Amino acid sequence: MPGRRWSRQELLGAVPTRGVTELIERLKGSFVGRCLRRFVRMAGLDRCIVLSSQAFTALIPLLILMSTLAPADSDATADTLVRRFGLSGDSAAAVYELFDTPAGASNGVSVSSALLLLFSGVSFTRRMQRMYQAAWDQETTGIRGGLFAALGLCALLLEVLVLYAVRAFVRELALYWLWILPISIVTGLILWTSIPYLLLNRRVHWRRLLVGGAITAVGTALLGIATTVYMGPLVAQYTADFGLFGVTIALIGWLLVAAVLLVSSTVVGAEFDAAESPYLRMVKTRLRLYDPGAGLPLADEDLADAGLTKYDVVMLLRVLANWMVMAAAVWVATALLPGIHVHGGFITYLALSLLFGLVNAVVGPLLQLVAMPLSVLTVGGSALVVNGVLLLLTAALTARLDVAGLGSAMVGSLVISIVTTVLELVLRPIQDLDLDLDQEAGSGAAGSG
Repeated sequence: MPGRRWSRQELLGAVPTRGVTELIERLKGSFVGRCLRRFVRMAGLDRCIVLSSQAFTALIPLLILMSTLAPADSDATADTLVRRFGLSGDSAAAVYELFDTPAGASNGVSVSSALLLLFSGVSFTRRMQRMYQAAWDQETTGIRGGLFAALGLCALLLEVLVLYAVRAFVRELALYWLWILPISIVTGLILWTSIPYLLLNRRVHWRRLLVGGAITAVGTALLGIATTVYMGPLVAQYTADFGLFGVTIALIGWLLVAAVLLVSSTVVGAEFDAAESPYLRMVKTRLRLYDPGAGLPLADEDLADAGLTKYDVVMLLRVLANWMVMAAAVWVATALLPGIHVHGGFITYLALSLLFGLVNAVVGPLLQLVAMPLSVLTVGGSALVVNGVLLLLTAALTARLDVAGLGSAMVGSLVISIVTTVLELVLRPIQDLDLDLDQEAGSGAAGSG
């Protein structure tokens, strides 16, 4: 019927993914799902831990060697770490003490120290090589792979020195803060495209590595900004708790974050290269992100049709929106009521809202069934008690939420309900607009047919 407004239930009834199980299966076939499956298949978490630990064992000999070679009146390593992490006070003093060179120490380089440094560096690039090979489904190689790992180490050190010199030059320019981010991304793109190209024994064309290199470059640039903001307080806290060992703990954590970034970016780049969806194939064709000599492989129709539909995406976005609404409602309740306290920040509110929703879904129907006879006598007041009990139960399951008693829980649940209702009324016109657009698109397609 022309002009007929479809109800939400009618439109969602036409969505092919009616069940949660089917939606999960389609999520597995989406690009994000395939990236997660590739990450799990290559034991990505284990590789992150191995890479960070190997980087630490390779970094410590290098820092010790730099401290030994530095002039007696200069602490180049400590100065670099203090400036890079924005340290001051006791944390900066701990770093200087950690890398302090004894007065009688020799500044020469022995054969054993040079071999130790070389062995540590090659072991690190060898681990990186195996990570790239696992992500790109390449077979491991023997002596040839070791030679390319050594070549990758030389290229990595050379490019890092060049990039450090470029950034040092940029720091002398006017409006340094405006130039540093794009220059860091461009230089990082060169670094993280050439290194995997060498470590993969040049068996993967460099154009196919550009996406992973670009993601890694952007991620490392943002990590550099986050390092200057968060590492200073973190090192200060760990130094106060653990002394000199706290600097080591903070450095290991920073290397682990960098390893997670590197492995995740590599997985996304490899999955992008293997993706068969029409949109991604169009992007690869227009940007020539494939081997020009081999061209794009023929599309697999099963893979091209796999993944989420636009209705699935809308449904997932609505779930996320409802999650954010619940988190905002919990925050308002804690801000207004003195009897409710949350220990934590944004992530804690998200976790608490998710836990509160699970408690409502599992225990809520049972409590409502028990309180149903009382709801007639209390004219719906029992629902307020039930919601308060659910909030108390949520607080009992986590140490992040403190509720003073049943009265505070009842008032808090009332505030959460009111804020949730108001926010849903604000967001509902936007959701209805999306439904109207989908309806018009479907009507247009039917008319043209």
